[in-house]
Amino acid sequence: MKLASYALSQPGSVQFAICADECLLHFKEDQLTPKQRADHESNKDLIAFLQVASIAMSKPGDRVALYDRFAEEPWKSALHRYLALYAKLGQTTVGFEDLQFHPRDDFYRPLVDTPPPTDLVSVFLLSGTNEHLRADPEAAEVSRLVNSKMNLARDARQFGIPVPESLVLARRDIESDEAKAFLARHGQHVMLKVMGLSGSRNVTAIHSVEEGAAYLAEYQQDVDILLQQRLPDRAFTEMTVDLRIDSDHVEITNVRQILFLNGLWIGNFISDTLALTAAQQSALLKVGEYVRSKGYVAPEGLNCGIDFFIGDDPAKDPIFIIEINARWTGGLMPAEMVRRLGAGSPGAVAVVDTVSVSRFADYLAFLEGHLYDRERPFSMAPMGFSPYGPVVDSDQRVYVWHLVFGDLVAFRKAKDAALGLEQLAATASVVLPSYLQ
Repeated sequence: MKLASYALSQPGSVQFAICADECLLHFKEDQLTPKQRADHESNKDLIAFLQVASIAMSKPGDRVALYDRFAEEPWKSALHRYLALYAKLGQTTVGFEDLQFHPRDDFYRPLVDTPPPTDLVSVFLLSGTNEHLRADPEAAEVSRLVNSKMNLARDARQFGIPVPESLVLARRDIESDEAKAFLARHGQHVMLKVMGLSGSRNVTAIHSVEEGAAYLAEYQQDVDILLQQRLPDRAFTEMTVDLRIDSDHVEITNVRQILFLNGLWIGNFISDTLALTAAQQSALLKVGEYVRSKGYVAPEGLNCGIDFFIGDDPAKDPIFIIEINARWTGGLMPAEMVRRLGAGSPGAVAVVDTVSVSRFADYLAFLEGHLYDRERPFSMAPMGFSPYGPVVDSDQRVYVWHLVFGDLVAFRKAKDAALGLEQLAATASVVLPSYLQ
């Protein structure tokens, strides 16, 4: 079957099959460290809201696979409600009868047992967990190559890609003279990166090689690691784009500012006001040409995300490329929803948040009561939810994913009055810089 991280808006029929594959792209499941395993399981929980959001991105004739827990109540009824909300927003999607429910820990098996009657199968990324579905045995190796922080650092100079100063070495060499010299050269402002998961997992700031060695204690000695110059927050802004890469061209499809809470990604600010200079666009397109030269390309168009920093002085520090994500990204579908709604100016924040299971129905009522309308002080659009979530002070939570348009202060006041301070705390914490408000 034709399987890849296809760009959205395909003319042919698509089977969406989004699963948590990142960690198993670079590591065997039976070789995961305890931290990696915990992160992998957490990512499985989180990826469920992308499965729901795939419905919003679908069209009649497509199919969407979700975890089998979605077939249970109250999640089944919630799916029906999301379908109705997407329709109210003017989205023409698949119907409930076009949804399939797959086991969480063997997600792709039903696609093997009964190949989908669609033109394409769109996955989060090509990985070791889905290589048995593909006809091309080299596709997984291409995916490993272009999704590697280490390969980007090694190849950057040759391909003219601007990156912060970087050092690739094996885990066993973290306390080497070369590593010590690197930290000394950057005044202890260094990021340590290991292959694994998105959302800033397996990335940490270190101030000494001893601190790095302690962080890496779980890992095997031959695992590649990356030391990279840490750019100061006060002088740089972290951004991301999605590229569409097809056989004859590369294009930037959206631009987003990354939002963090307590060091972890929680979403993006998406707006047409986030303009890039010609030099910045050129650098990003050069990255797209780089991954295409490595074999990451399809005539239907593949999605590729790039994380980068831009400096406050574009003439001095125009752009630094941090990471290539040759796959779907966490901001791809919200950016597409913003585009479809014609809400690119002034834009919206897309946030992953939590709500108590006991208040989930109240959250949906609040969302529906403030459904997107540019004439309101603020409004919202649903993206997705996960039937898995954390327990916070004995309170079982649900992960939710939504867009908020307009006045964030007005949102916060209305949310507090309707749901209370403890619900949607991440969204309520978002404060955009004054130049973006």
